[in-house]
Amino acid sequence: MSTNSPAKAPRPLAFIDTETTGLDPRKHDAWEIAVILRRPGYADHEYLFQVRTSLTEADPKALEINQYEQRFAVPDGEFAIEISTATADEVTPLTEADLMHDLMTVLDGAMLVGSNPAFDDRFLSKIFHEAGVTPRWHYRTVDVATMAVGHLYGQAYTLTKQHCDAEFYARADRLLDDGWKSYELSRLMGIEPPAKDIAHTALGDARWARDVYDAITKADAFYAASDEQLVGMVREASRGSFGGQQ
Repeated sequence: MSTNSPAKAPRPLAFIDTETTGLDPRKHDAWEIAVILRRPGYADHEYLFQVRTSLTEADPKALEINQYEQRFAVPDGEFAIEISTATADEVTPLTEADLMHDLMTVLDGAMLVGSNPAFDDRFLSKIFHEAGVTPRWHYRTVDVATMAVGHLYGQAYTLTKQHCDAEFYARADRLLDDGWKSYELSRLMGIEPPAKDIAHTALGDARWARDVYDAITKADAFYAASDEQLVGMVREASRGSFGGQQ
């Protein structure tokens, strides 16, 4: 009789971002929520919600940064909406029950991934608790900035072993001299941060967190490609190098 336990299916990942009326979940709220759900065997699926919240204690600076006045689209009398990520013109009104059902379905059992996802976790948890619902996503969140720092020191470890030179650790230290700045770390991973008009939008930041995560955890396309794909890459590079001449 085999004593091997059946392998567990990989946990879904939820790349998330929230835009809020301020930084303190005790008096501020999330008004925009983006989730990119990744389940094994399926293409990533994007969800975007906006929620009507009280602005009584809202921080004007926060609303300015996330462009609340320009982007808030929940019609009068509606609690929330789901916005199609394919076309912003497709909007579905949601009751509180609808919103909670959709969020529970999307986030159930998932691991939250983002840039400082503990911040988003607090605001999402507030929404759930106010609706009398217990959040069921994984207790551990994944911060792509922390992953990037670990990646840098992992490279330093490998190069130090290969070259017997601890200078690689010093280089990593110098790169992080000014702190763990997420945009700088993003560029070090080869991912350009969101443009000014995309930054501080929930979907734009969720997509950015996903791209940084993938840059760290996935092999470069060149190394993961099949022989046929490599031939195609070489041909594309040749056409680019010689101005399209054959």
